[in-house]
Amino acid sequence: MGRAWLLAALLIAPGCSGSIERDDRPSFRIDQTQSFRLEFGRGSGKHGLDTIRISQDGKVILHRRNRVESNELWERAELRVQPDTLGEVLSSVESNGLMRLHRAYHTDVHDGTQWVFWVNQGERVKSVYFNNSFPSAIKKFAEQLDAILARAGQDKIAWQAVPVSETRQHERELWDSIKSR
Repeated sequence: MGRAWLLAALLIAPGCSGSIERDDRPSFRIDQTQSFRLEFGRGSGKHGLDTIRISQDGKVILHRRNRVESNELWERAELRVQPDTLGEVLSSVESNGLMRLHRAYHTDVHDGTQWVFWVNQGERVKSVYFNNSFPSAIKKFAEQLDAILARAGQDKIAWQAVPVSETRQHERELWDSIKSR
């Protein structure tokens, strides 16, 4: 597997140098019967992350940035998913090997797009930072997660404005998760 990661690092983006921060901690499997929190954020450090937070009880909390004219507003919504839907999410994590990914994937591009994947279950934690570099595993997971949530009724949820005083607070723990590794 070491050669595959080296090859991936070399093929990140033609003309751009990239790097991987290795993670030698043992991977773990998320136990659906035990309390856990899974978060996934997509966006940028500059403009903020749209986030999905999923907990063991099936509660899904979503935040998104909504640009209205020249204003930047944040919105929040909640969704409750059934245990079988939660199982689909965890199966996607497992089948895409997300718990075996390294700590960070970088491409040397100024600004751009950042994603963060974080799982916390008891004393076990997995956080991965993607800085303009997105291995196929995380891209496939993102597509699958979006499809799972769409089937669960994400398009029918009511979005509510986040108070200005709470703007971008939803992403604080995600950013902290990649700092405290």
